[in-house]
Order: sequence, then structure tokens, then C-alpha cells
Amino acid sequence: MNGCYIFHWFLKVPGRFPQLYFFAKPEIPIKLLPDIPEPGSQPALHGDSPIRVQVMESTKTQNVTVEELLEDRDPNNLNQHVQLLWDDVIGEPEGGRSPESAWRVSRFCFKQSRRCCYTVLSILLAPPCALVLGCGFACLAFEQIWCATPGLRCLRVYCFSIRSLCQSLLAATVTPTMESIGHLCKHIRVNMRKDAPEEKDLLII
Repeated sequence: MNGCYIFHWFLKVPGRFPQLYFFAKPEIPIKLLPDIPEPGSQPALHGDSPIRVQVMESTKTQNVTVEELLEDRDPNNLNQHVQLLWDDVIGEPEGGRSPESAWRVSRFCFKQSRRCCYTVLSILLAPPCALVLGCGFACLAFEQIWCATPGLRCLRVYCFSIRSLCQSLLAATVTPTMESIGHLCKHIRVNMRKDAPEEKDLLII
């Protein structure tokens, strides 16, 4: 039963006979859940949402990064000294200039021959060289990891024991001798005089 009822007991008669009175208040609507709009009641969003824009920007950034990695094949500048262009090899000073046509043809022949020769050598010999280099560096890494580093560690352990032995021997033999010699030499005083006779001893102990 909807509504909110208040029960009151009153004693109207002196004989104190209880009577029950009902006072009904109007219904108070209770809002438990928020109103859910119907589909199509909200206006459509025009343009790209922030999430879609962020995804598009991240995708563009990834594409730019991949393109930069593909373009820059020497990011650590290992072979910048080999980057020889036409201007790095040939230069004509004033008074020794060839005709313009010969200069252009020579530059074209230099660029194309260098590019074609390097391309052919790269196609034919780069994969075998890469295979050999990969195997060689793998063997080198294996030797350093499993042979050289453990061997050096063992040598350090042995050298630590030898160092302790040498320190003990020196502390027992050489250190007292050197301290005694230093104690003796500490009391030597040398006086230099220009008018001193030759037979006079300059060392005073």
C-alpha cells in the first residue's frame, strides 16, 4: 500500500477509551534511479570524439617513428666517415674548370655508378656477410658470457687470496724495517752554507 500513514492514539473520553484515527498524507514520489533517456532523444555528437582523436594521434606518432627508423639506418653515426658524395671527392678550383656538360655528365656517372655498384654488392654479398657477422658476434657473446667472465671472476678470487698473503708478509717484514729507517732519517738536518770550509761536515745528526 503506497503512501505514508501516521498512527495517533488519543484519549478523548474521560473513560480513556482508545480510538484510532488515520491521517493519510499525500503520496511522496521517491526517485531511486536517474532518468535514462531514450535512444535517439540525445542529439548526435558531431565530429571526432576525444578518444578517437587520441587514438589517431598515437597511430600517427607510431607511423612517424617507424618511418624515421626505416629512413635512418645509422642512428649511432658509425659510418659517417664513409658518406662520400661528389662534392666530397671532386672539386674544381678557379682556373681549372671543365665544361658544364662534362661536369654534369661526370657527376651523373659518379652517382649512378656508385649507387648501382653498391646496390649489386649489397644484394649479392650483404646477406652472406650478415650471416657470418651474426654467427661471429653470437660466438663472441657466448665466449664472453660463458668463458671470459667466469674465468675473470675465478682469477679475482685467487688474486684476492694472493693479495691478502702478500699484505701479511709485507706487514710482517718490510713495514717495520721501513718505519725504522724513516725514524732514523727523520732526525737528519742539512745546513747549506756558502762560506763553509770544505773540511766541515754538512750533515748534523
